[in-house]
Amino acid sequence: MNTFAENLKHSLLSMIDEMEFYELDCFVHNPDKDFKRQRKFTFSSVMRFILSMGSASLGQELLKYFHYNSDFPSVSAFVQQRQKIKPEAFFELFRRFSLKHEEINLFREYRLLAVDGSDISLPLNPSEPFAFPESKCSMLHLNALFDIMSRQYVDAIIQGKHESNETAAIVTMTDRLPDQYPVIIVADRGYENYNFFAHVEERFFDYVVRLRTSKSRSMFAGLKLPDGKPFDITKNIVITRHSTGPYAVDKEKYKYMTKQSRFDFIPDCKHPDYEMLIRFVSFPLNTGEFEVLATSLPESEFPVSVLKEIYNLRWGIETSFRELKHVVGLAAFHTKKADCAMQEIYARLIMYNFSLLIAGKVMIPEQPCRKYRYLINFAQAIRICIEYFRIHNSSPPFDLQALLSRFILPERKGRTYIRKVYPQGAKAFNYRLT
Repeated sequence: MNTFAENLKHSLLSMIDEMEFYELDCFVHNPDKDFKRQRKFTFSSVMRFILSMGSASLGQELLKYFHYNSDFPSVSAFVQQRQKIKPEAFFELFRRFSLKHEEINLFREYRLLAVDGSDISLPLNPSEPFAFPESKCSMLHLNALFDIMSRQYVDAIIQGKHESNETAAIVTMTDRLPDQYPVIIVADRGYENYNFFAHVEERFFDYVVRLRTSKSRSMFAGLKLPDGKPFDITKNIVITRHSTGPYAVDKEKYKYMTKQSRFDFIPDCKHPDYEMLIRFVSFPLNTGEFEVLATSLPESEFPVSVLKEIYNLRWGIETSFRELKHVVGLAAFHTKKADCAMQEIYARLIMYNFSLLIAGKVMIPEQPCRKYRYLINFAQAIRICIEYFRIHNSSPPFDLQALLSRFILPERKGRTYIRKVYPQGAKAFNYRLT
């Protein structure tokens, strides 16, 4: 167990060193000057420190990282050095680490990927374009692609809240996916978009997307599907740039895209129409309401019961956001600047995957007297793994297997609760107790 953790940590640190030695000019704002002089905070040490940061104040984080040595660098020195690094450096590290250490677990021979977005609040900086003075915070929007079965983040795009566009983000992430395995992309309401569906099909992937069932300005409203009834219907949809001709006769089949509407496979009216088959499925929930899904999966292999199972598995990305914000520390930033906040967002994604990989190797012995199957308490595992990463020597001074296996939780399947959503503000700098 310790050997695997040591190798994983060495791999991550080696990637940082390679970026510094071979590609430094690509990841700093001023290649002619940045990190050319000898300082306590080099490019690699800044990267490592940001990866290891928790929710405490910068002063406390520095003390912990440098083991309370009196000659630790000042907060000001760190702030000046971090501003020299582009956010793209952390994204590239996230991409490389995720690709090298991804563990693929398949669902019916498919890779299940969930996409979702989450607003990220940081302390108000009025000079930033992402500021919301009325809410007393600045806001970014994280679009993430999450491997449901392996519980790892695969890709991410960060946008300003004012300019956030979730469907554009998922189109970009879909096009960046490797085609090693067949993929099913699972999404909640808000992602129903013909351009997204077309991009998925062009990659020979599949999708399961929940539709909004509003009576106007929604995909559901324009398809004349039964309302409040179970159904399983496949429709032939034709996307066109022509507002006359067949569209004027059959608006249920033909969907007109204006010049302002994005559909990448028909750039203008000179190109031919685009045809696709979309399966629409409706089924009742325990509340009596009906849920409607759009999918490209065939009925013969994926009946309604399996589609329900696939969509329910999407909840894994919701719980991962909770852990990302309140355990890894994404809810507590150490900056007001958007570029520096993006550094910390990608760093949290890296440490989430790092901790998950280590926790996944912990063996919990089965005991026949137990009523439930037990799992590692991932919240505690994250804190232990980040503390291990913070330690400067490669060998951990503690037994990770023994320590992580002490924090376990029973797996109680089938439990439900009413989701309560509370408004989240930025965590102020002067109220950090940990």
